[in-house]
Amino acid sequence: FHPSIRFFIFDVLYRTIKSIVCQGNTMISIHYISLSLLLISVLQSQYTSTEAFAAKSKSRSSGGGFGVKKESPLTHTPDTSETTQALLNFLKAEKAKGLPDVEIGNDANSGVRGLFATKNFKKGQLMCQIPSGCALALSDPSKNGDDTPTSAHGGANFLSMYVHDPQAKQVWAPYLDTLPQQGTSQFDPTPDFFDDEELELLEFPRVIQLAKSRKEEIAKLAAEKGLDLSELQFATWLTTSRAFTIKLAVESEEEDKAMLEQDTKAESSSEEEEASEGEKQTIVTKAEAKAIRVMVPFIDMANHNSDQANAKLTLVDPEKDDAWFALEATRPIKAGKEIVIAYGTGVESSVELFLNYGFVPKINNIDGLMLEKGGDDAITSLDGWTTSLEEDQSMLGMAEGDPTLQKILNFRIRLKESYK
Repeated sequence: FHPSIRFFIFDVLYRTIKSIVCQGNTMISIHYISLSLLLISVLQSQYTSTEAFAAKSKSRSSGGGFGVKKESPLTHTPDTSETTQALLNFLKAEKAKGLPDVEIGNDANSGVRGLFATKNFKKGQLMCQIPSGCALALSDPSKNGDDTPTSAHGGANFLSMYVHDPQAKQVWAPYLDTLPQQGTSQFDPTPDFFDDEELELLEFPRVIQLAKSRKEEIAKLAAEKGLDLSELQFATWLTTSRAFTIKLAVESEEEDKAMLEQDTKAESSSEEEEASEGEKQTIVTKAEAKAIRVMVPFIDMANHNSDQANAKLTLVDPEKDDAWFALEATRPIKAGKEIVIAYGTGVESSVELFLNYGFVPKINNIDGLMLEKGGDDAITSLDGWTTSLEEDQSMLGMAEGDPTLQKILNFRIRLKESYK
């Protein structure tokens, strides 16, 4: 088909399927349309193959081939915007280390902003270091995270501590200005931004329940603190998707109840008996670990990869006042390569990644383990879904122009591909 004809056909079928799915009609219509999509896909693949063959022939005729040296593809374009430069100048003034070795840029293919190496790094090498004084805590460290029982509380603290406080807002402006804005391409909404009908299309009970719970938490806290609901919801998304969790070992002192006694006796005419007095010992024990969340400028621009992460966040000299947050290479990284980390604990399923960060990974080996473990809030087999994997894949091909429907279908496809 000519591209304009293909677009017309896909547009008509896309609108039809979306209407059927949203209105809850019988699945017979979806199966009928899926057969039509299969025919279109075959015709489209034939058209695409013809175009590819023509392009390859053109390439060969223009002098390409085995004897021509291939140029390294451009992986990213450096971010030279004023806001980024202001952030770099701010961090340089605060004595941040390694900034010239790691560059903020946009992926050449996806356009997604991230961090890229400007030189080769060895495994275990620290690539950049940000002073701990540059990190934004989302809770009072002295409260050991007790003031942020939910993600919504982290968003509320962010607003009160850094956005609604004029002095703090001015101090942190170089960082705050680089954060994603709602409605821009950098905003990747999580399921709690979906309406109820869109949430039900996800079908997987766990993600639906967690998203609804977060929406309720945000609404409740906004009412309690007199905050604008939409502002708090976005602040919650911002802090949840960008903050790092730092676990604190809570120390306590206990008295040793046992008295230590030692009797020493000497043999001879000058024998003396000495006994040491009982001494109360101070025992430092680790109680249940607490956690606080912090936002770390520059480092929080690193993107996620569960299976192929090449770096991790680490703390340098955490016991000192002048501690550092650093990116450490977990494998050799060549210049030009993107620096990626594993978000959260590194073992999140696509449910947690979607809920907290707003994206569905293309590959996630944790999903299979999660589905195998099951639970009342999981779908344990393909038979538990209302559509097949193939039907979702067909509908995804027609969902262009509707990012929410694309996310829903990508999530369903990701899980369906993970059943063993």
